[in-house]
Amino acid sequence: MKKETNKISAETTVKTSDIATSAGITASSVYGVVGLLDEKSVSSHSNKILSFLNKEDFAKGVSIKKGKAGYELSLYVVCSKDIKIAEVVYEVQKQVKYSLKRKYKIDIQAVNVFIVDLK
Repeated sequence: MKKETNKISAETTVKTSDIATSAGITASSVYGVVGLLDEKSVSSHSNKILSFLNKEDFAKGVSIKKGKAGYELSLYVVCSKDIKIAEVVYEVQKQVKYSLKRKYKIDIQAVNVFIVDLK
């Protein structure tokens, strides 16, 4: 993820890493989410050993693209086995979108949630 700064208003600027970290913290707090994974380790995991990200590294588990209509986020999560996956995905999407709009006053076009594994 490249580091870039986006102007939100005349006085406020925000880094995409701050947006990613905030999205990761929000997603990890949703019931049924066990943890977040690094996008790079997900794409290259041939051995089923996946390590969860620490709170400081949540920005690595969130991919952000800036489009004309707003931001598009992709999160790579591990969920609990004993939950309804569709409900967890919906809650992650809803809460991430709400928290980013409220905190940074930015438009969120999409929140993509990729379930990598069940624990």
